[in-house]
Amino acid sequence: MKPTDVLFIEIDVQHKNNKRLLDPKPMDPRLFGIQHFAGRVVYDASDFLDTNKDVVPDDLVAVFYKQSCNFGFATHLFGSELKALYSIETVPRGVSFRISPTSHTDLLNGDEPVSTLTQDFHTRLDNLLRTLVHARPHFVRCICSNNQETPNRFDRGSVVRQIRSLQVLETVNLMAGGYPHRMRFKAFNSRYRLLAPFQELCRTEEKVTDDCRVILQYTVDILTKRQTNSSVSTSWAIGKRHIFLSEGIRQQLENLRNETRHKAATLIQSTWRGWRCRYRWSTLRREKPEPLAAVAGPPKTAQSRTGAIPSTRPRPQPIAGTPPPDMAEKCDAKIIQQTCNLFGLDLERPPPVPPSRSYTVTGNTKLGYPQTRVMKMTFPEDVSTDGVMLLKGETVLVIGASQRRGHLVVEHKNTTFHVPFQYMELKQSVNI
Repeated sequence: MKPTDVLFIEIDVQHKNNKRLLDPKPMDPRLFGIQHFAGRVVYDASDFLDTNKDVVPDDLVAVFYKQSCNFGFATHLFGSELKALYSIETVPRGVSFRISPTSHTDLLNGDEPVSTLTQDFHTRLDNLLRTLVHARPHFVRCICSNNQETPNRFDRGSVVRQIRSLQVLETVNLMAGGYPHRMRFKAFNSRYRLLAPFQELCRTEEKVTDDCRVILQYTVDILTKRQTNSSVSTSWAIGKRHIFLSEGIRQQLENLRNETRHKAATLIQSTWRGWRCRYRWSTLRREKPEPLAAVAGPPKTAQSRTGAIPSTRPRPQPIAGTPPPDMAEKCDAKIIQQTCNLFGLDLERPPPVPPSRSYTVTGNTKLGYPQTRVMKMTFPEDVSTDGVMLLKGETVLVIGASQRRGHLVVEHKNTTFHVPFQYMELKQSVNI
């Protein structure tokens, strides 16, 4: 028997005495009503079959064939349809495939379906249960504020009926009193092990259930000491592979975990900031002189053992950033005094300035005297009394370092000059 629109009306006539079947108002031969658990629903049989066929033409399915489609996932979705379609050479040939949730369903023509709507319903229900088993469900319920679909209007009676129909209260009570949450032992320990002392946990695969019990026991003890709301369920149970948690204990575990992590982060930050402040303070104390010493001025001079008054030249300051010597490295003052007396040194006077070095350094090369240099500019700029000058570009002989700072001694035409070193440059030797 081929289903038609008229067939639905005949079925309506056969079940007219059923209390679930209602007569809609106004009366229409294409309308029928059913009393569902959630309330009355009126259906229109017009184009019932066309709107519920869910068929796809074969020319559209042929687009996803592996030779013409680079998207392998789409080819996999229509695997059974493509296999049946290309079993015959003529492609496309005007057949239709009904959309089905099962991947093993054979191709169907629009007239003789093999997979029925009932089978599809069971398949979808089975897929939903499989998804719920491997996922963490969250319930989202959509509720109309009123039956007239008027904005900013709240109908209390309509909302209560929807809540009762959707069994929202039963679902909430089930989640509050049962164990809606479950976790693997390893995942539970990895997430909440910071709530128990480190030495109390075994941290082995064999003792994974014992670690879960220790963590939960410490959590319950903390909640008992804090005297939290006793109306919230803190029950839990351990299974073969999972640990089952009530909504109350899960929320308490998350709150304690966030609190513990916040305390640990605060401790780490305070420790690091304290160390940085102490380090910067010691550095500032070494770099800045004592304020009292700066106000008092230079220390009073004292006569040495020889009777001479030492110069008022200030002592050289240590290089900034040099750390003070350790206590173990400090010497006794008597030993220092004896060493200075042995070598004829005076603690009150700075050490003598070392003599000028007998060489110059150019690049990575040490050059001794005498040296041949070329004048970069005329020296001296004013003509001397004897008329001898060092002209620009003239080659001169440097015989040593001058007592003047930054000068070299130049001998030219039996005359000695103290020339600034920037007035000259080394004469480049040509290697053949």
